[in-house]
Amino acid sequence: MKNKKRTSPIPYLLISCLALMAFPLQAHASFSGKTIKLRSPYNDCMNRKSYDSYNYNNDSYDYLTPYDADTDKVTSRTGSSLTLHWYPVYGASGYQVLDSRGRVKKTISGMDVNQVTITGLSANKKYTFRVRAYKKKGKSITYSKKSRKASGRTGYLIKGKSTVSAAQMARYYKSKRSSYPSAYKSLGAATINDFAKIVYREASRYNIKAEVLFAQMMNETGFLRFGGDVSIYQCNFGGVGAVGNGAGGLDFRSYARAHYRAFGYSSASSAESHAISVGIRSQALHLSLYAGAQNHINNAIDPRGKYVRVGNAPYVQWLGIKDNPYTTGEKHSPSYRAQTRGWAAGNNYGYYLVEKYIMPMKKA
Repeated sequence: MKNKKRTSPIPYLLISCLALMAFPLQAHASFSGKTIKLRSPYNDCMNRKSYDSYNYNNDSYDYLTPYDADTDKVTSRTGSSLTLHWYPVYGASGYQVLDSRGRVKKTISGMDVNQVTITGLSANKKYTFRVRAYKKKGKSITYSKKSRKASGRTGYLIKGKSTVSAAQMARYYKSKRSSYPSAYKSLGAATINDFAKIVYREASRYNIKAEVLFAQMMNETGFLRFGGDVSIYQCNFGGVGAVGNGAGGLDFRSYARAHYRAFGYSSASSAESHAISVGIRSQALHLSLYAGAQNHINNAIDPRGKYVRVGNAPYVQWLGIKDNPYTTGEKHSPSYRAQTRGWAAGNNYGYYLVEKYIMPMKKA
């Protein structure tokens, strides 16, 4: 039997080497299949309670937050910045942030990077970004899959001149509810138009935007329907002092009688007949302290002001405790650890005020 001619393995090795040289990305095939997962800065927050089982990583509002993580300061630049959050990808050389048209907005080197701040954006404008990882080997670069879209609006300042009129607020109310509480006729605001004028006046008094104050009031009361621990007659439109478990909070009828001089009324009965104005003024001052629009705490006007960390929520989006950078630890507190800040514990509290109330109100 003749022996079969043996083929030298050298040509095959040569071909394999040439193939790898011709198609270097094949070495990165597994990396190109990786997907960037966006994250919430609150999900691993040290202040998150053990009983909080909500999966904040599924919360799209948390992916792109109005904050300047590069400076860790609240400045004029903060209002034109958004910080994008994601989980790092093992083996990455860095990351790219892409805008809504797929253009590279920013490139960051380093495998362990898990957030980036995009600056120089327009105030009060919504933006959409995606992020992808990249891996460099020699002259070749391989990209991972893009993350899902992250959309967010730059910070909406609470402090400042109102951008809606009293008439707009009234029209917005009427688009959501056809009736107005008859109980308020004897408490200083016979119609929603009267009510809106008071809101505008008291917001201006404390240098905050009327649309923010009105949005918060409509959110807290269900467009003056109430139905929770606070009753309609209390004229408590911000749930001031209502801490849950049946606690109704302040009743501004009796509060007006007790503190009528502080509010500028000549008698207790006169103040009570304007309990709506008293309640709105108290809430306006309370909100202005959060925003840093006022720094003087007047305990007669705002009995809960002593509990406010003044200036820790200059933007509407920061009014939610879990969305406040002090709470999440993004913004370093004086002791360099996360501390609970913000008005309300409800998820996306501030974001909802902007998107579900303020922006539609502007179109009314």
